Amino acid sequence: MVALAGRSRRPEDRERDIVRAALALFVERGFAATKLDDVARAASVSKGLPYLYFRSKEELFKAVIGEAILGPFHSGEDLVATFEGTTEALLREIVARTRDFTDTPAGGVVKLIMAEAGNFPDVARYFIDEVDRHGLKVFIDVLQRGIARGEIRPLDDIESVAVMLRMPLGMYSIWKWSLAPHTEPAPAPDSFFDAYIDIFLRGLRP
Repeated sequence: MVALAGRSRRPEDRERDIVRAALALFVERGFAATKLDDVARAASVSKGLPYLYFRSKEELFKAVIGEAILGPFHSGEDLVATFEGTTEALLREIVARTRDFTDTPAGGVVKLIMAEAGNFPDVARYFIDEVDRHGLKVFIDVLQRGIARGEIRPLDDIESVAVMLRMPLGMYSIWKWSLAPHTEPAPAPDSFFDAYIDIFLRGLRP
């Protein structure tokens, strides 16, 4: 059973309590298998309270996506805007932060979205429109910064390269929260991330 430690009972915090409880339950059980009554119980609120904040379970799913992913993406945008080191060092820092995110329960939301996209297209569109574009922007900004500093060669299609940079990290998160527990022996994360950085840096250098 998922439970929240240190819940605040202030009314203004209850919405976030509900979202945090839903995040843990959705990742643990799956979206379809989780009932709003389960979320209310895990958040220690009345059974009807989630409906006061969210019109449907799909709306709660959107809030879970925002809670889990938008914060790290905005943090990545801020990092690119303020980073003073080389583009290689910046990319390594982004990968390290991505790896840390993937290791938390929030990292399981990416797999959850992919699994439920066909059943809940409105949620999938929300993810693409409101969340995915932030992740893409981080890598576009990194590439543009590197080109401007002469640390990355000129690119004909920056957006496509940004997609290529982003995709392996997303797929790693999906693998970690789906097939990794059943893979023997599991690939070493250090080897994966080292190879990822090496391959892309070799391809991007002037």
